[in-house]
Amino acid sequence: MHPVFIKIGNFVIYWYGVMVAGGVFLSSIFFQRLMLKIGYKPEDISKLIFWTVLFGIIGGRVLHILVHFPYYYRHPLDIIRIRNGGLAVEGAIIFSLIFVLIYSKLKNINIPEVLDCMALSTPIGQAVGRIGCFLNGCCYGKATDFIFAVKFPHLEEKVHPTQLYYTFSYILLFILLYFLYRKRLKKGITFSAYLIGFSLIRYGVDFLRGDLIRTSFILYPTQFIAILIFTIGSICLSSIIMKNKT
Repeated sequence: MHPVFIKIGNFVIYWYGVMVAGGVFLSSIFFQRLMLKIGYKPEDISKLIFWTVLFGIIGGRVLHILVHFPYYYRHPLDIIRIRNGGLAVEGAIIFSLIFVLIYSKLKNINIPEVLDCMALSTPIGQAVGRIGCFLNGCCYGKATDFIFAVKFPHLEEKVHPTQLYYTFSYILLFILLYFLYRKRLKKGITFSAYLIGFSLIRYGVDFLRGDLIRTSFILYPTQFIAILIFTIGSICLSSIIMKNKT
């Protein structure tokens, strides 16, 4: 754990923010290249990236606050301290998706085409961003003696490095999606596969999380959202396959 990137007097920049920004930058560059190859104009791509990232940050923060509402209820000023960490990926995905759908509809952009590019680009940023979580010491796992267990200064016991589990899983997801995208399958399949793959990663790894609060239904709130995303991805994939048969 090494949360501070640079400190000048009272001004502090945290690794969490640096890695999240780096992840967004890499995803944006990759997304831009994919869209340019398809034939979209650079200025249109830049606008789409800017607003998608903005809505993603807003959505990620909103969901993070809702999931950890008891804490933010007691510490309301921490709501605006985003540089200390706190972005829920599911919220970022949902808000970004809503914006992309609306924007693409208004601008007559091929929605499945854009969503495929977006889906392929996203795991790169997620993988890098989770390294920021690891350096920040947030999103940690449950206590364990597992061979990969790590000890954070603010915790008494060694825990699962769930942040790195996410990173490794997202890299594998990117490889899978890249393979599907290069196969030039029906538009929308890469996006559907991303939703399914992402939801499975969150649902599975979240069982090992030590910082989340379970609901009365045993599962964590993030796992319920993962189930919703999995359902959407499955419906999208089934719809594409059925259309392809007809």
